[in-house]
Amino acid sequence: MDISVICPVLNADPATLRLAIASVLAQDAAGRIEIILVDDGSQQATALTCLALQADRVRVVRRPRTGGPASARNSGIAAAQGSWIGFLDADDLWRAGRITAARALMAQPDIAWIAGRHSLLLPQGAQPAPWVMDQPDAATQGGLTRLLLGNFWLHLGTMLVRRELVQRLGGFAEGLRYYEDWLFAARLSTQARLHPLAHETYTWRRAGGGLTASPARLLPASLAMFDIAARDPLLRDFRREIRWARYAALKGLALNNLLAGRRGTALALALRAWRTDPRELGDLLAFLRLSRATPAQARHQGRRYSQAEIFVTGDA
Repeated sequence: MDISVICPVLNADPATLRLAIASVLAQDAAGRIEIILVDDGSQQATALTCLALQADRVRVVRRPRTGGPASARNSGIAAAQGSWIGFLDADDLWRAGRITAARALMAQPDIAWIAGRHSLLLPQGAQPAPWVMDQPDAATQGGLTRLLLGNFWLHLGTMLVRRELVQRLGGFAEGLRYYEDWLFAARLSTQARLHPLAHETYTWRRAGGGLTASPARLLPASLAMFDIAARDPLLRDFRREIRWARYAALKGLALNNLLAGRRGTALALALRAWRTDPRELGDLLAFLRLSRATPAQARHQGRRYSQAEIFVTGDA
């Protein structure tokens, strides 16, 4: 029941990273638990010093240049020795007791995928996140895949997956910097049954920073995962869901570019979304009305156009 926990690190805050590591090492694991910190080309001296000090159940894998979280996780998976793979982001936390709660499931040889609930840690405090397994379709054939493609509320950090299954899937799509976890979970759901834990297993820190606040998040290239998903043989029966997930993501990206003052890019993305289905003229007209509003009005009225997350980037 050994577990390897993969954690990409890129110029992480040392204090936050130490808390993340401690939350894993404090688990009551019957077998060995190791953390693999994958340094994805960090440059900041404080982060490098923190990585250099790690020892005792914490290994550091160094990448010569930044490749993004998908590639970093693949490097960690290649170095993993545990029979189970877990995941951690450098600013998040494993919740106490998650391994204890999962132990009986992990001992069953026919179980390969376990996941639980998570909470969001916001500046104003913690709150429980919605969970995909609360949806009635999650237990039906293909239902979980459709739900994951349409509304991703299954955080990667809540998952424990047998290493042989992760390897059979080929890990994460190399080079992806955004939504690599979305694609991984959707592909995984076509190959294994998810065994849910009612236990809250993970705390996702949502205070901004890192890739979440990078200006690159506003670029059309941040949606590259939809092209990969549409070509994936494992997802060939779900192309309709991928198409509408792309539509929703394009609208969300258009709105966020508009709020960031990138009006030309925003209009181009709104038009791309509309071309997905020209019958959705009402959505395009809603965007055009937003584009003539003040920034405050656009932020207030934006939910009429897109339900996607409104985020703030470093150049906004």
